[in-house]
Amino acid sequence: MDSADTMDLAELRRIRRMMGDDVEESEREFLSWLGNLKGGLDDAATVPEIESILSSAKKLGLDAPGLADATGLSVVLVMKLDRRLINFGSIPEKIFGILATALHAATAVVTEYLRQPPVLATVARFRANETPKIPEPQDFFDAVRSDKSISEERRAALLALSEKSSEH
Repeated sequence: MDSADTMDLAELRRIRRMMGDDVEESEREFLSWLGNLKGGLDDAATVPEIESILSSAKKLGLDAPGLADATGLSVVLVMKLDRRLINFGSIPEKIFGILATALHAATAVVTEYLRQPPVLATVARFRANETPKIPEPQDFFDAVRSDKSISEERRAALLALSEKSSEH
């Protein structure tokens, strides 16, 4: 490793892969960070917005199950995140990056979207005497634990994020 400064990029990537790094994910995160930085330099007051997670996914040809597969989440979690029914403070940082990568968006844009108040389902039609109420946002890990549609493998991977966030 003493000669790392003389290695070309391909050699450095090969070594990082041998060390267990997800080089492509790391590079995507870095490019997203650069994009955020450039956007901040262009206009620090403006963060581009997304209409919704699902509408952004649809523009890329992904429906809710496709986005769930692309992110390692479940359809239920994708829907709850889209409606912002997950308590923002409980969402692991890695989820922001995963969503941003899948949506080809900057992490800051996804973060800002999820920071907003919850909303009713846009396609829902109500016939009731009372105005529909938005449920209280749920803790991310409680939502993962109570999600009956998620595979045990995905559940374990998502719950493991709790351990990683408590290590920091």
